[in-house]
Amino acid sequence: MTGRGAPANRRDTPTREAIVLSGMDYGERDRIVRLLLPDLGRISALARRARSDRRRFGAALDTGNLVEVRVRPGRGDLWTLEGARLTDGREGTRSDLVRLTLLAYACELCGGLAREEHAEPRLYGLLDMALVLLDAMTQPPGDAFRVGLEAKALTFAGLAPSLARCAHCGEPLEPRMRFHAAGAGAAHPRCDRHGVPVSATWLEAVERARRTPLRSLIDEPVPEGPAWALSDAIQAHLGRALRSREVLGSLLPDSGTDTLVP
Repeated sequence: MTGRGAPANRRDTPTREAIVLSGMDYGERDRIVRLLLPDLGRISALARRARSDRRRFGAALDTGNLVEVRVRPGRGDLWTLEGARLTDGREGTRSDLVRLTLLAYACELCGGLAREEHAEPRLYGLLDMALVLLDAMTQPPGDAFRVGLEAKALTFAGLAPSLARCAHCGEPLEPRMRFHAAGAGAAHPRCDRHGVPVSATWLEAVERARRTPLRSLIDEPVPEGPAWALSDAIQAHLGRALRSREVLGSLLPDSGTDTLVP
């Protein structure tokens, strides 16, 4: 395997599996593509002539695509994308606006939590499974699918919030709790006055979603509670908003309430 900063050429550049996270135009002919790879984590790569010569990459660099790529270290923080072959274009997902937006959201949150140039096999596997399931669906999933994705992504990034007991005193949940997105998670009101009011029922449902395979969450609802609490936790960690969340929220008007009235 070619290491970061080591010389490489077309022949000895290995082929790797990757998921396209996003892309942006660069100059008049090129694109910068963000990729997630199990052995390299998140990287940004320069795809030369990707805009001026569509035959070179075609539609392989669309967000969410599973591709086989050849990448080598370039200058500075950018890698060089020497080639990309489309393996799965998620065509089923692209026929449905909600599922397509969920695809973008999954790519943004898993990619954002992944470390740069560090192996991320669990986040990669989670994202790939989410995209495979979205592509196989005939309609958008229930809320537990998104919540489970968020909870698992936080867990695999080493940022799992406390959901099964108070993060401050360690005692079991009580009927009325609080959830602090920027903190450690669930807390008794007497232990932490910050965060939004939640019920133990909501916390238990989120914990079940965290531990349940995504394929078993497709048709599952979530009890009334803060719809975007885990997303808020992800945003707090990233220090920025998830751009796809606003669009997704507009498409899922019944995805829950902002707070649960105790």
